[in-house]
Amino acid sequence: MGTMELVVATDLSPASTPAVDHALQWAQKLGASVTLLHVVHDPELAPALATDVPGDVANAKRALDAFAAQSAVACRVDVRTADDVASAITEAARGSDYLFVGTHGRSGFQRLRLGSIATKVLRQSPAPVVCMPSPATA
Repeated sequence: MGTMELVVATDLSPASTPAVDHALQWAQKLGASVTLLHVVHDPELAPALATDVPGDVANAKRALDAFAAQSAVACRVDVRTADDVASAITEAARGSDYLFVGTHGRSGFQRLRLGSIATKVLRQSPAPVVCMPSPATA
């Protein structure tokens, strides 16, 4: 049997830190490798809503490289752009043993307007999902 593979999706916010920390702890205990994943939202139907996508990709890569450099386990960095962030995360998890995601704990209008990427990932993921609450909702 090969090395166990964990994918941890992070939006690089403080709310996603527990998912990254937890995945790295699991990986260290299990001797697993980790893919640190960030998906930059690049809206296909409304390009004007996109921010500085190349800059966002570069910043995300730097941030994930810093996480990887501080980790005691083998980490691979994967930064993607996608119109559908949840689908990009679930595609990245294909073939992994576990997928870790954080949740912001949004409610009310904000959740209705933005939806929940974590909920979509839970429904679509080909791998078991470990969903960590944000520090504010824990």
